[in-house]
Amino acid sequence: MTFKLIKGLSKIMASAILFSLSLSGPGAYAATPSALSSPTAAASASIAAQANGPSDPLEVASFMDGFFERPEVKASLAGASVAVVKDGKVLLNKGYGYANLALKKPVDPERTVFRLASISKTFTAMAVMQLAEQKKLDLDRDVNDYLKGMKIVNRTGSPLTARDLMTHTSGFDFTDIPEDEGDPSGPSYGLDDFVKDYMPTVIRKPGEAFRYDNYGYNLLGYIVEQASGQKFEDYVAEHIFVPLGMENSRFVYTPDLSDELATPYDVSGQPIAPYTTYPYNSPDGGLMSTGADMARFMLAELNGGRLGDRAVLRESSMQAMERYSVSIHPDIPGVGYGFESSFPAFNNGQYVIDKSGAASGFQSQQWLLPERKTGLFVALNSSKDARLIRSLLYQSFMDHYFPVQDAAAPVYLNPSKSELEELEGIYRDLRLPAWHYDIEAADGALIVTDSYGVHELKQLKDLLFVDDTGRMAAFKRDDRGRIVYFQYNKADSWSERLPDAKLYADVPQDSPYARSILYLRQQGLLEREDQENFRPERPITRAQFVGWLIPTFGVRLSEEPVIFKDSANSPYAAEIQTALEGGVITGTTHGTFEPDRFITREAAAVILSRLLRLGLGATPGEAKLIGQTDSWALEGVRHIVASGYYGPEVVPDADGAYDYHSKRPMLRQEAAAMLYRYP
Repeated sequence: MTFKLIKGLSKIMASAILFSLSLSGPGAYAATPSALSSPTAAASASIAAQANGPSDPLEVASFMDGFFERPEVKASLAGASVAVVKDGKVLLNKGYGYANLALKKPVDPERTVFRLASISKTFTAMAVMQLAEQKKLDLDRDVNDYLKGMKIVNRTGSPLTARDLMTHTSGFDFTDIPEDEGDPSGPSYGLDDFVKDYMPTVIRKPGEAFRYDNYGYNLLGYIVEQASGQKFEDYVAEHIFVPLGMENSRFVYTPDLSDELATPYDVSGQPIAPYTTYPYNSPDGGLMSTGADMARFMLAELNGGRLGDRAVLRESSMQAMERYSVSIHPDIPGVGYGFESSFPAFNNGQYVIDKSGAASGFQSQQWLLPERKTGLFVALNSSKDARLIRSLLYQSFMDHYFPVQDAAAPVYLNPSKSELEELEGIYRDLRLPAWHYDIEAADGALIVTDSYGVHELKQLKDLLFVDDTGRMAAFKRDDRGRIVYFQYNKADSWSERLPDAKLYADVPQDSPYARSILYLRQQGLLEREDQENFRPERPITRAQFVGWLIPTFGVRLSEEPVIFKDSANSPYAAEIQTALEGGVITGTTHGTFEPDRFITREAAAVILSRLLRLGLGATPGEAKLIGQTDSWALEGVRHIVASGYYGPEVVPDADGAYDYHSKRPMLRQEAAAMLYRYP
């Protein structure tokens, strides 16, 4: 079992298929009608009158051919299927490259099937909206009323509804599962078993905060089954695929599909063996389709749910899906029913909604401009630079067909430091707790420190800010007027403000490790330890290090007994077993973990490096090392040093080489600094 936590919108923010550390433009916002008047939406109303979009099929084909001839695209491309629709017509439906590189089998836009992963969610949301139209499902009714023999524990007193699930505001404590892909020759994993086995708990008021939710969309698929009396895959086929003529689309992988399914390739260009999804029909990510079928789907989406004389939704329901229903601020679009927003810097003032998908060896995305009756779809069968290709395609398409014109210069407010102090604090990402923002007030600006570095945010409106690249940021108050949430450059969830905490008695305020130690306490990672003294210069044990690290990754802890007999009585037994199941730790040659032994700095580096590679798809960097490091730890130590995940105890020499002090025990304050700085 490996951690594959990040599906869908969080893969939008990654430079590879899986959510990685090299995020490029992750704060994905698109212009909405309310945002068009803001300085950063800034394409102004005049653009709408002058941008006509694509119209000539031959010209569109020429444009797209030129794009796929670009060296940076050709160097990474295996195969692609692309569709462009406008005003009820398919202007382009074309394949590029190969569905199978070894066989030189070209992509056929009519027949070549791609896994579309989280684009599935748009279909699941459409199924829910259909059942709501038929009065078989109430979007605002407690979903427990639709769960036969099961009940979601809800600690908030506010009902969880289908509307909350569609907008990723369930309030669940866990929204991802450790494993979502498997061997197709193995037993199938049913949706009902999946919903029961991975059922989370509602710990935050539903509808209050956005956190991308894969489990929630699988739960919606189960609700579709209960409300309709049909298997999810059968319902979607009968009520969406068949009416729209999507003859080569399905949610269930079977061996007979192997001839038409494009071969997926990993980032190194190696083919990936066929796989199925968990659950087998995966309403959150199981969709397989062709460019031609997706062109038909986009035509219906842009025509009020109708294609020809067949309607899959009422116009009002389609409009509701295309509306951003939840946003942290009126000028920042958020999420709709099965849609969100990506690559906003390239929207050029247009109102754009989209949905992306990422699975092993596949990436895809559809963009819709409802006011322009224009749609763009692309599917790729390689993970190599796939996000770059998608972003370049969208940017090129928008610049060519909807060019931006002169924008008004932003007008900034000039608040004093004291006026901004209520926004100060550490904000923890709701989905990946390790991701955090350290925000401090200055005169006229906020200073935000995160994994990218230091940013200056200037104020545009109440609770609305912008950085020097034009990326927006915003805060949200609760019903009592307290600042509770923040969103900036991570697209798949908001961040919550951590409660204030006192520094330990034995940690001086001026210690270079003080901020890191305070952060761990605010995260709640030290609640099982002495609450008066931290003992910063004491070595940390192997169990403590794993116990601090694993909760920062946002995974549900294993409920299996810890396999290491010497760890059964450890207060961190669940974290140790979770790390083992995730491949993050391996134990000793004697089948033990030695939880109370002090961990060496190189061993800690290897563990964190494994977590980053297995869980986040991170690529180890290179760093010049001096001093002694064991050969088995070299890659991990280089990775951690290159990423900067260390405290002031590590400094480069005059030649830029680093002594990581690999062989000595890691001190508790050093572990705090490491966890504060990652990811």
